[in-house]
Amino acid sequence: MQLKTSLEHIERYSAKLWRLHCKENKNEISLSFNEYDYLKVIQYADEPMRLTDIATKLEVSKPSASAMIVRLEKRGLIARLACPEDARVNHVVLTDKAKVELDHDDAIYANFSDEIAGALSPQEYQQLESLLAKLFTKLTI
Repeated sequence: MQLKTSLEHIERYSAKLWRLHCKENKNEISLSFNEYDYLKVIQYADEPMRLTDIATKLEVSKPSASAMIVRLEKRGLIARLACPEDARVNHVVLTDKAKVELDHDDAIYANFSDEIAGALSPQEYQQLESLLAKLFTKLTI
């Protein structure tokens, strides 16, 4: 199978796992993939982010990022903090509620990882981990 096809299959399988997770956890917050992506960008940042930084990182328009930030704020998943150096700027940070939800939703990828480990030999799994680590030193998320 070509790498292109394999990548498409991984993306589709990941989306399927996400949909199944949402079905199984109807009583919980249940983030959309897009919401999850925004929260992960904020989570991985070394410091609180400005709206402009979030839009740039996700390669979306500032109005689009603003609409999502408002949505996440209404859901209690992010908070805006005034920038001490510039009162015109707000920084976006995760709330404790978001951190708990991200931990819960990270289980999707942990389960996927377990499935991969079950389908490969330990050596193949280690090789896949090494190759992906090498790849992501070259690519930025």
